[in-house]
Amino acid sequence: MARLRGLLKEPKELPDGFSARQRDGWKTPFRPVGSDCRLVLDTAGGSPPQWAPGARVAVTYPGDKLGELAGVGLASYTGDDAKLHFAELTKALGSCPVAASPRAGKITSFRVSTLKLGGVGDEVQARRLRGRLNGYPYEMHLVFARAGSTLVSLVHAGISRVDVGRTRQLAHFLLDRAGA
Repeated sequence: MARLRGLLKEPKELPDGFSARQRDGWKTPFRPVGSDCRLVLDTAGGSPPQWAPGARVAVTYPGDKLGELAGVGLASYTGDDAKLHFAELTKALGSCPVAASPRAGKITSFRVSTLKLGGVGDEVQARRLRGRLNGYPYEMHLVFARAGSTLVSLVHAGISRVDVGRTRQLAHFLLDRAGA
C-alpha cells in the first residue's frame, strides 16, 4: 500500500492543466445494464471483482476543462492475478459496445469505441465512451494497463469532448510510475 501511495505522491509530471491536489477516487456515475460494461466501469471506479488485489489506491485529479477529471487507480496483485484480471478486462471491453443506465427517464447511454493511444505500452487497453450522462453530452476515456504485478486504471472524463493527447500524457505518467 505504501509503495502504491508513493507512486502518486507529488505528481509533478501531470500534464499541464491538472491540479496536483488529489481528491478521493473516481466513482462511476451510473450502473450499466450489461455485466461486461459493469465490470469495466466498476474496476475503473476502484471496485474490482471478488478476488481483490492485495493493495489498492485510487485518487482523482481535477482538470481545467469543463467537468474534466482524471480518475486513477493502482492495484497490486500476487502471483498471476494481475495478468488474469487484465485478460478478464480485455475480454469485457470487447463485449461492451454500449454502456447504458437501466433507469427509466434518465438519458444515460454511451457508445463504446476503440481509443488509439499509440506508444503508451504493450499491455494497454483503451476505450472511448461518448454519449449522454443524465442528458448532458459527456465523454470518458478508459485506459487499463498492466505493469508487472500492478494493474493501472485511468478514467479521463469531461463534458462534451476529452482530449486524447492529454489522455496519452496521463497514461504515460501512470505507466512510468507503475513500472518504476
